[in-house]
Amino acid sequence: MKKIFAPLEINGMVLQNRFVRSATVDNLGKHGMVSEAQLELYRTLSEGEIGLIMSGGIYPTSNGLAAPGQLGAHTDDVIPGLRRLVDVVHENNGKIAAQILHGGFRCQTEVSGFQPIGPSAMFYEETGLQVRELSSGEIYELVESYVQAARRLIESGFDAVQLHGAHGWLLSAFLSPVMNRRQDEWGGTSKARSRFVRLIYEGIRKLAGPEYPIMIKLGFKDYHEYGKPLSEGIETALMLESLGMDAIELSEGIEPKWGNHIRVNALEPYYREECSIARQALSLPLILVGGMRRLSDMQDVIDDGLADAVSLCRPFINAPDMVRRFKQGTADSSECNSCNECIERMLEGRFQCVLK
Repeated sequence: MKKIFAPLEINGMVLQNRFVRSATVDNLGKHGMVSEAQLELYRTLSEGEIGLIMSGGIYPTSNGLAAPGQLGAHTDDVIPGLRRLVDVVHENNGKIAAQILHGGFRCQTEVSGFQPIGPSAMFYEETGLQVRELSSGEIYELVESYVQAARRLIESGFDAVQLHGAHGWLLSAFLSPVMNRRQDEWGGTSKARSRFVRLIYEGIRKLAGPEYPIMIKLGFKDYHEYGKPLSEGIETALMLESLGMDAIELSEGIEPKWGNHIRVNALEPYYREECSIARQALSLPLILVGGMRRLSDMQDVIDDGLADAVSLCRPFINAPDMVRRFKQGTADSSECNSCNECIERMLEGRFQCVLK
């Protein structure tokens, strides 16, 4: 059997294969709570034999709400619904990780009810809103909010948690010199910019213990002209690995314009070069996301040792049973072309590929 269908272990969590469903917004939640539509969605995904399902990004505190239908882990009230979500995946012998995502400067007041926040004050042209700079005390409070969100997710039964540190969301903003212009304990150097994510990781690890899988989706390189280089991303990854981070999903950081990490008609891994360099530096499991549509390319990523797993988002909107079809030999590629029109449907409360 091909290696891509072989099991993978991440700190005691055994995946039945090397396919990961990357965290995907579905906008189906109701006031931060799990809906019946989401239960059906995750039931369908788990029936497709995906090795690991990442949940859509879950906000840790109310001012981190980035989309109307986003799920929350900001209060204990969400735990019963999240348990139901986990249960529908476990009923099909699947594994599910909860991704924690704070919208940061990308939040919109009309959605969250709060002014967007970030490491530094700025005017964000894409939303037309002024971003408020967080005080040092507020940052410490956010660290604790992340930790308590993780506690709720662990109590809900998730097999792992993943921090979202890519694509400009709050952790990604702190890690980038473009968004983080501070000259205090939270910014000014690479080490200071990574302090926020380090304290969050350490807090969750202390809570969860050494045998619970903690992962991060990390933007290794900013694609902004004034952004961080790949070497700084690897430096952050090495720091997290030394602390005990269990796996990293490799993506990009601050973008020149939102959506650079979704490239229409791409057929090959976007981040092959970055992953190859990261692989030489890091020993922990790497998960590669972006641009893979042919099974042969996915197999090459695993067989060549470039990464330990491949992560896909929109292809699983197009075909939730794609992995099973690959395994059965009834398909060898995804029909998805990353047109991203599914996002427009999501904003309308519909989770469906336009090709279907």
